[in-house]
Amino acid sequence: MRQLDMGAARAAAMGGLVFGAGGGGLERGLRAAEAVMQLGRPVLVTLDELRDDDQIVVTTGVGAPGQTKQLVWPKHSLRAIELLIEAYDGPGRIVGVMQSHPGAFTPSSWLAPALRPDLYVVDCATNGRGHPTVHMGGMGLAGRKDVQVIQAGAGGVPEEKGYMELVARGPLGAVASVLHHASSEAGGSLAAARGPFSVAFCREAAAVGAVSACIRLGEAMLEAEGKGAAAMTEAIVAALGGRELGRGRLVAHRLERQGNWAVGRLVVDAGAAQLEVDVCNEYMTVERGGERLATFPDLIVTLSPADGMPSAAAWMEVGEEVVVVAVPRHKIPLGAGVRDASVYGIVEEMIGKDLVSYALAEVGRP
Repeated sequence: MRQLDMGAARAAAMGGLVFGAGGGGLERGLRAAEAVMQLGRPVLVTLDELRDDDQIVVTTGVGAPGQTKQLVWPKHSLRAIELLIEAYDGPGRIVGVMQSHPGAFTPSSWLAPALRPDLYVVDCATNGRGHPTVHMGGMGLAGRKDVQVIQAGAGGVPEEKGYMELVARGPLGAVASVLHHASSEAGGSLAAARGPFSVAFCREAAAVGAVSACIRLGEAMLEAEGKGAAAMTEAIVAALGGRELGRGRLVAHRLERQGNWAVGRLVVDAGAAQLEVDVCNEYMTVERGGERLATFPDLIVTLSPADGMPSAAAWMEVGEEVVVVAVPRHKIPLGAGVRDASVYGIVEEMIGKDLVSYALAEVGRP
């Protein structure tokens, strides 16, 4: 067990920003970290420190990036967890929370354990990197109709479309669709909780060590802070075992809203050739001259050459200078959901590219 402090929370937000490919907003994540640490000291535990039948709740959000109005507040995350706990009547006891995937918001997922000593922060996630669909974080349950999960959501404000609470029970794919539709009805986003999942199941299907991975990366980034963009870029690449694919000016930036997904393409003039980066909330592919260089679940990140920090596709503009970095999938914690071929179809359709034959290949090639 490890009691988490502000240093760990700051590192988790920094590292989570990279694992979330720039999404989540660092300043907002750091403010959340400060708020959590003012309320209590959450405790991080590994799966090996828990019983097989102990249960873990997934905390997450449902919606699209780039939402300009805050529709979800910390109280909504707490309420979603409360709704799920009230609805659960299965074996074991709910002992902790894990996040769906990392982001700069990682420390905000520690709110419930900070307030409730009976809940731990569990060192795993449904996926160790950002993913565009709930199914990809489904830990292999997306296509299972024989497994029931609970999903609860809360959010919205009266002056917009109104506050909403809901609880759904059923196969993961079905309840995920219900929450995704509800987030649109609420104005674009909801705080959510789903599960619970047993420790025994998480050992096999979750991204084990995801929280520690964020903290370690963030510590390397904090060590490089103030030493210039080159030092920060090198710290990120070295800590993750990644490589720089190219750098240059952003010459094309096309993103459009499709439901609750931001879909499109970035084109970077990287000197001898252009890099084309396909986007569906996350960076999904990088190609150069028709050659596939990286494919989700490889971690693809764009860094700013000004400070070496991650930049999100939703906030970029043509003319910006960017550095494109990729980390092979085997070097990051991943959940079983990204090894399920059925989860890729919807994203392939949106971006018009083959993903599954690359994503399920051992070395990233079909």
